Amino acid sequence: MKSFVFLGIVVATLCASFGLELPSFLHVCSRNDPNLGQCIINSVYNFMPYLKNGLPDYKIPSLEPLLLKELTSTSGGNIKLKLSNVNVYGASDVILKRINANMQKLRFIIDLDLPKLRIEGGYNIDGQLILLRIRGDGPVNGNFTNCKASVKLQLEKTKGADGDTYLKVSTLQTKIAVGGGKLRLQNLFGGDPALGEAVNGAINSNFDSFIQELTPALESAISSTFTQIADSVLSQFSYDTLFPDA
Repeated sequence: MKSFVFLGIVVATLCASFGLELPSFLHVCSRNDPNLGQCIINSVYNFMPYLKNGLPDYKIPSLEPLLLKELTSTSGGNIKLKLSNVNVYGASDVILKRINANMQKLRFIIDLDLPKLRIEGGYNIDGQLILLRIRGDGPVNGNFTNCKASVKLQLEKTKGADGDTYLKVSTLQTKIAVGGGKLRLQNLFGGDPALGEAVNGAINSNFDSFIQELTPALESAISSTFTQIADSVLSQFSYDTLFPDA
């Protein structure tokens, strides 16, 4: 469920790793590099140790943990779930499988794996899973394994107030898959221990169904969140700074 949290960081890193009077640990990739995708992957891995504590100058939040302030999803009217102030751990262990970069069309396809993720935060839920009514709010924690994510990122050029050409996100579409996991929602039904254990047991016994119901709305919400992050980063640098011609 949280594998795509790291997606926005990959997008932001892809942008930031070319920008602002680049320090030595940021490797520049020419837009004419025939192996641009692999160059970006190498740059991201080289950059990764510096991301754990975040880089405020580049408007990139910390990866360990990564704070996700709010996600609200409604899937088919069956489950309404709001997650807030969620700390995500394990994003820095990302494995970048592929980055396909088409500079003529400003199109990027990113595939990545996240072996393990852990979340802690707050939730509010009201809905129905299979035949079981669920309601409650309180702390949530969970563990997710073998997460896979894919993103299609389309950029477009825009003219800045200074006359330079800048980039912005046109579309950012995500697909996520979680291999397995376990969730625990505390304080279900106002803290009723018997009902709480029963519902948590039902959720985890039907984990795949629970995640599948929420996936479309989560993909949309995460895409929207990280479009804002990517645009924030992109607006700091001109196109020629982000993607040098040499």
